[in-house]
Amino acid sequence: MTWRELSAERFNSIKAKVIVDVRSPCEFVSEFIPGAVNIPLLSDDERAEVGKVYKEQGEFRARRLALGIVAPRIPEIVDRIIASKKENHTLVVHCWRGGMRSEAVVSFLSLMGVDCWRLTGGYKAWRRCVMDDFEADSYPFRVVVLDGLTGVGKTEVLKELEAIGMDVLDLEAIANHRGSIFGGIGLAEQPTQKNFDGYLWERLRTFSGDFVFVEAESRKIGSVRLPEFLMERIKDRSGIRILLESSLSCRVERISRDYHLLDHKEALLDLLGRVRIFKERLGHEKIKGLSDALQENRGEDFIESMLRDYYDPLYSRHIRRRTDYDLTVCSDDPVASAAAIKEWCLDRADSAALIKPDNKTAPR
Repeated sequence: MTWRELSAERFNSIKAKVIVDVRSPCEFVSEFIPGAVNIPLLSDDERAEVGKVYKEQGEFRARRLALGIVAPRIPEIVDRIIASKKENHTLVVHCWRGGMRSEAVVSFLSLMGVDCWRLTGGYKAWRRCVMDDFEADSYPFRVVVLDGLTGVGKTEVLKELEAIGMDVLDLEAIANHRGSIFGGIGLAEQPTQKNFDGYLWERLRTFSGDFVFVEAESRKIGSVRLPEFLMERIKDRSGIRILLESSLSCRVERISRDYHLLDHKEALLDLLGRVRIFKERLGHEKIKGLSDALQENRGEDFIESMLRDYYDPLYSRHIRRRTDYDLTVCSDDPVASAAAIKEWCLDRADSAALIKPDNKTAPR
């Protein structure tokens, strides 16, 4: 049985597949196809050594070294790939650009009678498809943007909308960051930009409804950037925008519950002392008061002060400048808010233009 080539376009059309990435671990961590498993031919150190020999002694010597390293463990590599197979799934092997590494592995598998494909052009070709899709922006859905002050529960409402069957794009979940200066507190490391793009692309392909709900985001979420087409959709004034409002007490309680700030006092104190914008906007006395609140375990006082003195003045100007919100909903109860939003959208789904209603405020 011989292996076959598979273009990136055909690869993307196959839903049931097992993806084996044979690059070194450090390559895989920095950029991978979502769902791929890493079964490397060479370790990071071995790859570096082969690269050094290639530069200093030429291609033949480098290939000879790589062969000597890989040959003894070919059976183990083949066994691991066979173990990763799933019934009725297409087995696809790739490296960075469809070169020697993936060709060697599919050749081993073919000798063992294993049906497999090699991704033509490797990860590089797949990445090009992702970027081309972002550039084309041919996604048929309309974006519904949830806006509001810090702590109004935009993420909670998104989760409730998803729970009642609506298409939701939770960008902060994909980015593993809550979007503010404090957004990484208590969370694991963010994905790389390329991996964020990959997860986002994969999520966008799952949507089938008329609307996709998303939170109003800035261009960057922590260290990752939104693609230009999505940023334009979020900013588009002809799109659908919903303003969430919530009482200060609910916002404080929600942030306290979600962030567990007192478990991360040292990181917070470091940010307060290091981030220049806090000093410029708040001044020495307020910074001291915030630090004292943390030191004295008055977490809710810290949150309320940050909302009143920093976040609300910052974002209120943005909200006041917009006069085109299609709907305003109280989000103290995220379940009720999601239900009201869903009803409002479905009531207007028959209109291709989604004409704005006369009464823009949902019952509270």
